[in-house]
Formats: sequence, structure tokens, C-alpha cells
Amino acid sequence: MVLLCKSPVCCVSELVGAGKDIESAYWELVVKDIQDTCKLLEPIYNETDGEDGHVSLAVSPKVANDTKGTIEAAKWLHNMVGSPCVYMKIPATDESISSMKEVISLGISVNATVICVFEQLIFCLPKYEAVIDAYLDGLESCGMTDLSKVSSATTFYISRVDVTLDKKLEQIGTTEALDLKGKGAVAQAVLAYQLYQKKFSGPRWERLENRGAKKQRLMWASTNVKNPPYPDTFYVNSVIGRDTISTFSVQALQAFMDHGILSRTLDAKVSEAQDIYNAIEKLGIDWSSVGSELEHEVLDSFTKSFDNVLECMQKKAMNIYSFQKHV
Repeated sequence: MVLLCKSPVCCVSELVGAGKDIESAYWELVVKDIQDTCKLLEPIYNETDGEDGHVSLAVSPKVANDTKGTIEAAKWLHNMVGSPCVYMKIPATDESISSMKEVISLGISVNATVICVFEQLIFCLPKYEAVIDAYLDGLESCGMTDLSKVSSATTFYISRVDVTLDKKLEQIGTTEALDLKGKGAVAQAVLAYQLYQKKFSGPRWERLENRGAKKQRLMWASTNVKNPPYPDTFYVNSVIGRDTISTFSVQALQAFMDHGILSRTLDAKVSEAQDIYNAIEKLGIDWSSVGSELEHEVLDSFTKSFDNVLECMQKKAMNIYSFQKHV
């Protein structure tokens, strides 16, 4: 995150010097940064009637397994930022999925990722369905007559899934298993898109759409290739579909601009994707277990990063305080 204040280090020392603890200083800096970014993107938000121009802000990873804590954190951050552009990022843990319904019912936009209300990190189909249901439940419980200002997105990881699946397939080692390497993540993404189309159609959705509700958009993440033998545009090429969002690393974007194939691929081979998904399951690989494994791995990584930032800020503040003391 790039802070837009005059200098992060000076700001930290000033806030700590004013009596704030490090974590409070961190959130004050982050909120200011997000507010400034919201102002930059507000014209896009207004021009697209809230479809685009959002800024995602994650709640603390420390509340990932605390339903009430997640709700309170999302409400507090949403009020602090005070912009319709902000998406509260809430984890898609079992506990935090429960919080999504209430947060959405309050009219707060959510990003569902491993940690999000607007963006939730998803690694398996069963968890994705639970997130959609929480979004729909929240919209139905919302007291607002016009739901057009409430929106959500779900972040579905791609290449990370194949990294884990490929290791399991290699351990099995049969010809059938090895032939499935590099196919599972895209197959699951294709089926997720089918689930998205099913859930956001029919009488239940039409009633919400009549109140102005927006579909919970699918966002593809981890689209960079982690296995060198795979083509560098493999994942980006494979998850192109209507009403979806793709995130790119700079390298993946450059590769796609140079030699990527722009074609609607997400619903081109649905039956083949289902066959691949079933074949992996028949080999004894449990998709939900793969999702849980990745969820814990990413949550642990987020928590460590969060703690490292606070530790770094603490050291910087102490160094400046010590320097000023001896000047």
C-alpha cells in the first residue's frame, strides 16, 4: 500500500508521539490513504453507477475467525472511510461468511476473499456457494428500498489451486493422475461461473433485481503461471467471461497484451470441465480439503504480513523517538 501522506515514517512518529498505539496509528494512516484513493476513483464510481471505481479495504486478519469481531471491524472501517466507493474486504472463513449477511444487510458493500466483504478469497466450489447465499440473504434482509448502492465481489484463486492439486496428483503418480495436472483450477473456475449464472437468475434473484440489486461479480486472482512448463497466458486466456473481473500481475498483463487470445472461454467447455473435476475427485482428492488447506495457508500469510507491518512501524517510531530525544 502506498501512503499518500507527506511521509509514512514522520506520520507514524507524530501519531505515536500524540499517544496512539502502533495499531491505532496504522489504521489512521490506512484510512487516510483509502479516503484519498476513493476521491481519485469517485468519478469512475459515479459514471458507472457504482459498477466500477471501488477501493478494497481489508479488515484485520486477527478477526478472521470471529463473526462478531468481523462485523464490528467492517462497520467501524466503513464509517471511518465514509465513502460509497469503499469495499470492505472480509475473509471467506466459515465464521466470517456468517458476518457477510449482516454486513450486507446494513448496506455495506463487500469483497469476499480469504479476507473480505466485497472481495472474498475462494478456493473451492462449496465455499463459493455459501458466500453467494450469504450475499443473497443479506440483500433480502436489508431494510433499504433501493439496493443499487450495495455490491459485492468474490475473489476466486486460480493458479494457487493448481500448485496444490499438482503436488497431490504427482504423489498419486498414475498416468490418469499425471494427465490431470494443470487442469483442475480452470475446470473449477468454469464450474464456479456456471454456479454464478444459476444463482443470479430465476425468481429469487429477479425479486432482488427489481429492488436494484447488483450481481456479486466473480473476480479471478492468482492468474499468473506458477508452473514454468505452462504457457504464460494460460490462466488469463482460460477465464474470460461476461460480468467477471480479472486481476493481473504486470508480467501476466504484458504477456497477454503481446500474445494472449481474447476469446470467451469460461463457458466454452463446461462438460469437459465437469469431467475433469469429477476425475480428480475419483482419485481421492477432496476439493473442500484443498480449499481449507489453501485458506489456512493464505490467512496465515496475511496475518504474518500484518504483524510484520506493525513491527516495522514500531521500530521506525522508536528509532525516530530515540533520535529526537538525543538531538
